[in-house]
Amino acid sequence: MSRRFACAALLSLAFGCFTPGAPAQFANPDLKSGKAVIRKVLILPPTASVTKAGMKGTDSLVAESRIVENALPGIIAEAMRSKSCTIVDGAFTTEALDKNQELKSAVADIQSHFDSLRHHLDDKPKDVRKGRFTMGDEVTNFNLGAAADALVFVRAGGVVHTTGAKVLGAIAGVSENDFIIVNIAVVDSQNGAVLYYGRSATAGNYLEHPDRMKKPIENSFREWKVSK
Repeated sequence: MSRRFACAALLSLAFGCFTPGAPAQFANPDLKSGKAVIRKVLILPPTASVTKAGMKGTDSLVAESRIVENALPGIIAEAMRSKSCTIVDGAFTTEALDKNQELKSAVADIQSHFDSLRHHLDDKPKDVRKGRFTMGDEVTNFNLGAAADALVFVRAGGVVHTTGAKVLGAIAGVSENDFIIVNIAVVDSQNGAVLYYGRSATAGNYLEHPDRMKKPIENSFREWKVSK
């Protein structure tokens, strides 16, 4: 397998099966029409997977994945505030989860249910525009969801290349840039409908400079209708 195809395979595995060139934002018709009004959101703890791609294969980078997970809530909160949303803060701090095992278990369950739905979202993201995706009672039964109009689920996957891989790529005429893709789903906390699904892509050193992800994430909310 060539390095170009290997990189494409990594991209597909880490971030879902999006068609190249497809729109990166998918809004539910209720959100676009103003029927669904989102003023307060609860951001679930993000899940990130950063992979090192080198001459001998790939390895998962746990510490680097945590860097991304820690940076994303603030970046996404800032992007959503620009859409006139208020953020429910402090619900999922490490301290809060460690002190409340019932909450920790509930969060794990709702995250797992979203991951099951995400496979379908990745296969047919355009169906969000037809209002076809919902998490149903799994969301309405999530007690903390009552504090917000919507829940925000975040999944990210990134690749960093070793120096050797970059040198080999340069020799082969292939640019081996580090990159990360962030998928964000906004789910109505009252009925479980997926109201928005967006994707952002960031190239460059996003680990040392997480702020690089800000603009792409802001752009992934371009189709979000600001409620008046």
